[in-house]
Amino acid sequence: MTPDPSPDAIRAATALWLIRRDRGLSSAESIEYELWLAADERHAAALNRSTRVWSLLDGIPAPTAAPVLAAVTRRRSFWRQTRVFGGLAAAAVLFFGLMVWRSPLAPSAPDTPLQDPTPAGPRTVTLTDGSLVQLNTGGEILEQFTAAERRVMLVRGEAHFSVTKNPARPFVVQTGTLLVRAIGTAFNVNRAPLGVDVLVTEGRVQLIDSRAPAPGSSSAPAAALPSLSAGDRAVFRGEPEQPRDLAQALIVSHADTTEITRTLSWREPLLRLGGASLAELAAQFERGTGRRLVLADPALAELRFGGRFRADDIEGFTHLLGTTLDLDVEHAADGTIVLRKKKPDSR
Repeated sequence: MTPDPSPDAIRAATALWLIRRDRGLSSAESIEYELWLAADERHAAALNRSTRVWSLLDGIPAPTAAPVLAAVTRRRSFWRQTRVFGGLAAAAVLFFGLMVWRSPLAPSAPDTPLQDPTPAGPRTVTLTDGSLVQLNTGGEILEQFTAAERRVMLVRGEAHFSVTKNPARPFVVQTGTLLVRAIGTAFNVNRAPLGVDVLVTEGRVQLIDSRAPAPGSSSAPAAALPSLSAGDRAVFRGEPEQPRDLAQALIVSHADTTEITRTLSWREPLLRLGGASLAELAAQFERGTGRRLVLADPALAELRFGGRFRADDIEGFTHLLGTTLDLDVEHAADGTIVLRKKKPDSR
């Protein structure tokens, strides 16, 4: 008599069938798929549970999902979802990273070890006035504050500024000859080799050409640059240091929610799991969130995962583990989360 497949084997087979089904089944595969469903009632139940998670892949940016789901040939669009959906979408990456990682039938893709997003990735800097700057990987700024003005030089890369209000002391970001002047607002500036991109996420900013003549000067006045409100985007094409007419080189548009989410997606902290054990992930989440994740059963500590997951979403992480691995998730009053295998009579 053939032994019943284990829960792990069913989960692995389910993941593989979902990947195949998503890219399209051949005639032979369709027959095999129907036979697999009919062979065990647990197969259909596992498929229904997993399909709900799979549907969340519509919310994953392709660059994030691709390392995990290398077998999936049809990419889906993240940008029709809202930001609230992001945590669940990242959970789907974790789930299918786990399934593909543990399935002997699925092709394996090389993964890097678990990495903290902080040292090599985006980081947050607090300026002396209390304003916050989130710097993307490779970004560099110089703070040049005076009694009359708070100026920050964006030397290279991308940064998001959340400015402390002080009308008497304007906040100015300079990148080449382009100045972005704000009082109390939030905006993103990306200084690329061939241009500058400014996106306002809150309040208003004024764009200024730093070469504009001072009031009372006999020099010909420079063309006025526009002010931007929340949702407005200004793109300057060309090397920021080049002495050209900024007004003619600027393209201003209004970004919708989808475009804003896409532009700011680099700010979301992601853990690259790379085969990390659950014990390692528990320690990583504690460092990132300050909340303990206790593994009540020693065997859980050795579970390993591939893919990526948001470093600040311990709730989504544990909820997904409870759903896909059939675990009890207990929340203590002090914020500690306990994971344990379900007892047979609680299933």
